[in-house]
Amino acid sequence: MSGSVDLARWGRSLFERQREPVEWAGKVLEAAAVHLGKPVEIEAAVALAADRTKWPTGRAVFDEIRQRGLAPNQPFTAAESLYFRLAELVAKLAHNVAGPPPPFDYHAGWQVGPIAYRLAVEVGDQGMRDRLAAALGDWPDHPDPT
Repeated sequence: MSGSVDLARWGRSLFERQREPVEWAGKVLEAAAVHLGKPVEIEAAVALAADRTKWPTGRAVFDEIRQRGLAPNQPFTAAESLYFRLAELVAKLAHNVAGPPPPFDYHAGWQVGPIAYRLAVEVGDQGMRDRLAAALGDWPDHPDPT
């Protein structure tokens, strides 16, 4: 992708091109895990994305991830916050695709690319950026900061 890019529009376009959005988002999360590790909640989200039979449990996995993020005795760094948000998106997508009501926000998947981009910027590791770009299948060259 070239030129100045609106990250929100880029994220939507990127998501809408995915034939298997849950698996795709899981692979993006797994790419981040190579650098950031796999706490139990992240492992659960990766496993969820990889197994269609688990998708109906997406809301429960989301709740576990969210509870970890709200734990007052273990505050997140900025990178951890983005990482866990990415895991939440995986769980939301699995839940929405599986179909049990009520669904999460319909545009949750649009955030996968922008959150992964922000995570790479926050961590500042070229190897992680490259892994995320490969998993996403695209990368904004010159994102618009707004």
